[in-house]
Amino acid sequence: MAESHDFGTEAESFAAEFLTSRGYCILHRNWTHGHKELDIVCTDGRMLVIVEVKARVRNSFPHPEDLLSPSKEKLIMEASEQYLYHHRVRLPVRFDLVSVIKCGESMDIEHFEDAFIPGVE
Repeated sequence: MAESHDFGTEAESFAAEFLTSRGYCILHRNWTHGHKELDIVCTDGRMLVIVEVKARVRNSFPHPEDLLSPSKEKLIMEASEQYLYHHRVRLPVRFDLVSVIKCGESMDIEHFEDAFIPGVE
């Protein structure tokens, strides 16, 4: 269990570094409201970007990008609403996914902008 948590933390750090290297400004990591969590909250200069990070070890299924279920989307939306209210954010919001796959000692990363759109199934 600890190894899985450590890998998840490592993947989130890798994702944050990746986003920063592409000009995103990280505002919060692991922001929580009750039992709901936002992995990364950042801006791209135009909008607030809520980023869900999904990670897996190579050759394991499902792929990280397939793990964003409707119930998880709902939890992200609920936490996002609280974030916007709490921080009085007045920017448009986008929901992204960063997929991290560990390959031996290296990690592959893929960024999916607009991974989901609230209210669209």
